[in-house]
Amino acid sequence: MKVPFKWLNEYVTLPWDAEETARRFTMAGLKVEDLYYDRLDISGVVTARILKVTPHPGRNDLKVGVLDAGGPKYCVVSGAPGFSEGNVTVLAVPGARLPGNVVIGTRDIAGTRSEGMVLSSNELLTGGSPRPREDIILLPSDTPLGKPAEDIFELDDWVIDLELTVNFSHCLSILGVAIEASALSGAPLRLPGILEKWQWASPRGSAEPEGMPKAKQKFAIELPDPDLCPRYVGKTVRGVTFRYSPVKVERRLWLSGMRPVNAVVDATNYVMLETGQPLHAFDEDRLRGRAIFARRSRPGEVIVTLDGEERSLPEGTLVIADEAGPVAIAGVMGGKETEVTEDTKNLLLESAYFSPLSVRLTSQKLKLRTEAALRFEKGVDPTAQAAVAERAAEMISALAGGEPYPGRAETNVLSPCPKVIRLRSKSVERTLGVAVSREECETILSGLRFGVEKSPDKTGSSEDSWCIVVPPRRVDISEEIDLVEEIARYYGYERFPERHLSKAIPGGPPGKDFVRVERLRDFLVSLGGLEAISNSLISPSDLAKLGWDEKDPRGNPVRLTNPLSSSESCLRTSLLPGLLKAVIANQRAKVPGALLWEIGNVFFRSSEELPLEVRELGIVSFGLQRPKTWLEDESLSSFFQMKGLVTAILELAGIEDVTFLPKASMPFHPGKSARIVAKGSTVGEVGELHPACESALEIIPPVSMAWLSLDALLGLSQEKKFTPISRFMPVERDLAVVVPEEVPAGEVLGAIKQTGKDLVSVTLFDIWRKPPVPEGFKSLAVRIVYQAFDRTLTEEEIAVDRQNIVRELERRFGAKQRV
Repeated sequence: MKVPFKWLNEYVTLPWDAEETARRFTMAGLKVEDLYYDRLDISGVVTARILKVTPHPGRNDLKVGVLDAGGPKYCVVSGAPGFSEGNVTVLAVPGARLPGNVVIGTRDIAGTRSEGMVLSSNELLTGGSPRPREDIILLPSDTPLGKPAEDIFELDDWVIDLELTVNFSHCLSILGVAIEASALSGAPLRLPGILEKWQWASPRGSAEPEGMPKAKQKFAIELPDPDLCPRYVGKTVRGVTFRYSPVKVERRLWLSGMRPVNAVVDATNYVMLETGQPLHAFDEDRLRGRAIFARRSRPGEVIVTLDGEERSLPEGTLVIADEAGPVAIAGVMGGKETEVTEDTKNLLLESAYFSPLSVRLTSQKLKLRTEAALRFEKGVDPTAQAAVAERAAEMISALAGGEPYPGRAETNVLSPCPKVIRLRSKSVERTLGVAVSREECETILSGLRFGVEKSPDKTGSSEDSWCIVVPPRRVDISEEIDLVEEIARYYGYERFPERHLSKAIPGGPPGKDFVRVERLRDFLVSLGGLEAISNSLISPSDLAKLGWDEKDPRGNPVRLTNPLSSSESCLRTSLLPGLLKAVIANQRAKVPGALLWEIGNVFFRSSEELPLEVRELGIVSFGLQRPKTWLEDESLSSFFQMKGLVTAILELAGIEDVTFLPKASMPFHPGKSARIVAKGSTVGEVGELHPACESALEIIPPVSMAWLSLDALLGLSQEKKFTPISRFMPVERDLAVVVPEEVPAGEVLGAIKQTGKDLVSVTLFDIWRKPPVPEGFKSLAVRIVYQAFDRTLTEEEIAVDRQNIVRELERRFGAKQRV
């Protein structure tokens, strides 16, 4: 919410400058996202009176005028309708500079010398050309001449940009912020125009003043779905003319982040920013029939919205319709067919209360975010619709002419029942830990426009509690603790005394699992790994690109009912998509290579109410892993590099009897990957990225990756125990066996470890597939290290053990010893 400081001061005169106001807002809980000074970059633009106008000698559509700029006289050529004798306007003298670095000089126009240029609002504010049918700026006749435009208009101002959380939806308006500022400063609040008569800021909401004129309305208001639209006000303004807004209004809209359109649309936007109540103006003469409906859309209905897009309306969408069909998407955007144009003469102003949930769902389904939808979603004052409609009609009449028609077309099924909450002084002290005086509590709540009434207890005393009437616009206040928070905000968090805890909080040693995970983190960092933290919300397309379909649990994620965007519509089933996105980002940044890892939760569908949550470790390496030096060649990411890292992690965790089985599932390369099996269960996968996935992701190979189930690893993890070093000499023996090609080397090594006795290590040091090894077979050369702790092993013992190993390999795999 952008708050121009001068506009704010129109409703409450603050004793501080913008910087101090922003600081005090921050201390009161209003988050100030930014504070900046916005000055229109102009010079040489002054007020001037048109003294004399004569026809242009060479062109009938132009006139030549002499202008008095408070002393100097200028001869100017113009064709604007308002270029008439006696009018006071704005003149850019020769050498003047306009926004966009536009410099005004002296030039020849159809043979006549023109010294400068009279300006329209658009030329003054943007440096662009006049808009269709736009006249020059006309000022009151008593305006001092030669005065710089900066002194006449609000061309420089501070803007306080507020980032409003859900509990500050009442500040989605300048007046809402002004109430906060009034409570902070003690300065009185001034309501604009007719809002004062309607008691817009009253604790019990807006109320129609007595004696308001009534008249029969052209349209009846029908609310067939009062749960979605319980109140709808239609206010008629007749006889408007097409105009553009004054500079002051347009400048304030620009500063607030909105683009000026024309006087009517600007007035509705201005009043929305002022009060927080969205409005819409229909061209009354283009509405068909004699009734307006706030109803659900019917099958097959479409609407062309103000942005020119034809939109199919999901069945059940709340729309505003005339007797022929939808003319607006309720609370989101109006329709093109009934928009205000240059030819519009009569208006029907819409001011309604729509269900926040209905507007939110409609906005999400149609992917259409507007300022109106934002305010309806947060919740608006359900009593303010008529007051704001009258305020908008008043402003339109001032900006675009026309006459507000007496009365309003209105249907309201809301019951005017103010929310009353009992507040106890003991609750304030108990919650805040400080004694805030009764008078200060009353001052704070009254300043925020709450109604403060005495609340006698059973004994008849009213010294300890109040009945607080909550203004209808404060949809965030629902219970006593909310009122305590309001008191805390304005009492001042900085006034709370510092106190030590009455006793120390007892601590305890960290759990074993925590220690093991932290040890794993330290290990990965020691290898040069970079920790990544990716989003838990991903897109289904991220999973599809990795080859997971809906038959795979990882390709059938838990989907969000109301996602913020399609790219964050489901819970991740793997850490790999997020890590691969990080790889792509690094490759685009020309990073030659890196090792990335992440520890986080993944989610799977389950039969329970909540999804199954599993903790995993994901690792991805890409590109260059070790640069070339005089001693070593460069090393690139590869399957074996990643497999070695995974093996080291498993050893760190104290997990034994691990087997790497070939052919992991997608997205791993079918010939350069493996499933990791421990104690009969798959605990992870490792390998290079599948070529199809590389193409889908547009990622540059080589990329290797792995995932490990941390929950499974922690369950299998064993603490390492001290083993003394043997005093007896180790004995090395090499064994070569020929096995079928499809037999994994890991299974052969596992069989040797299970069968042999007194083994210290078993290492594969060679694989041979050439003659004399037959085709379809391979030779595995293994180095076995024997060592006993109680004796020196004899050759006979080693020979017997070796024969036992060969027989077991022959039994399991059909292996033959190679000699």
